[in-house]
Amino acid sequence: MDRHVRADDRVRLGFAPMRTWGEARSWGIARLVTGADPATAALDADVLLAFTLGGTKEEVFAHPERRLSAADDARFVSLVERRHAGEPVAYLRGFKEFFGVSLMVDSRVLIPRPETETLVEEALRFIRTLRQAIVVDVGTGSGAIACAIAVRAPHARVIATDASADALAVAESNARALGVAARVELRQGDLFAPIGERVDVVCANLPYLRADDLASLVGERTSLAYEPRIAVVAGSDGLDVIRRAVSDTNRVLAPGGAAFFECDPPQAKAISALLEAAGLRTRVVRDLAGAERVVAGRSSGEGRR
Repeated sequence: MDRHVRADDRVRLGFAPMRTWGEARSWGIARLVTGADPATAALDADVLLAFTLGGTKEEVFAHPERRLSAADDARFVSLVERRHAGEPVAYLRGFKEFFGVSLMVDSRVLIPRPETETLVEEALRFIRTLRQAIVVDVGTGSGAIACAIAVRAPHARVIATDASADALAVAESNARALGVAARVELRQGDLFAPIGERVDVVCANLPYLRADDLASLVGERTSLAYEPRIAVVAGSDGLDVIRRAVSDTNRVLAPGGAAFFECDPPQAKAISALLEAAGLRTRVVRDLAGAERVVAGRSSGEGRR
């Protein structure tokens, strides 16, 4: 089926015209239950219908009797069919909420995940103990971490690196939209290669999936099939990129500085060992679900307190 459903194809495909918001919602849920992610069928239908109508989920709930225009009907069906095939809701809407801000996202960048907010919280807790701070967000992607920190820590200067010029273009758009472009400096290059100065904080949400894991997940039609592979996969054990980053952390991290690495929970012990071998003291931080999600490392020294 085409990703976009034309209005003329409605009868042929078996989609009866929907007259009200309530009918559209019911149809959307029923359709998505048979799709890529049935567990979120109701939420996805609500979000996509509200997006189609330019309103909120609460309005959709409160007014099921309101009439649905033919144009909105066709647009909603198109969005639902794309979601049914597995395309992420964030790409369909073109934005994703993260740590209290709205970020533009598309297929050039990984979609920010709620788990990454744990990393931002830990980094901000440390940054607030400093009089001034230089932060590097390595592999910034959409700029989610860099922008969230810049918004919440006005005394911080943030450097965001990425090997992808396309990703940096998205990050730049987000920094401008959030009013922090003057404090978020974008540099293109592999990991810490663009960093010549010492920094107080390293934030790293780098690829950490094993290639075998991705193959099985894509087989289930998850959103990862649509996201940039380079932002997801990191070798046979998922640690190839993190190993390279850790090996260069001491060069860029100032005395008394802190590094925060997001990880898949089973990797926390291995990443802790890598950071400890590099001379950092480590601790593991759990996310809201209780999973070991972030490995934090501190270098020796006082830092800028």
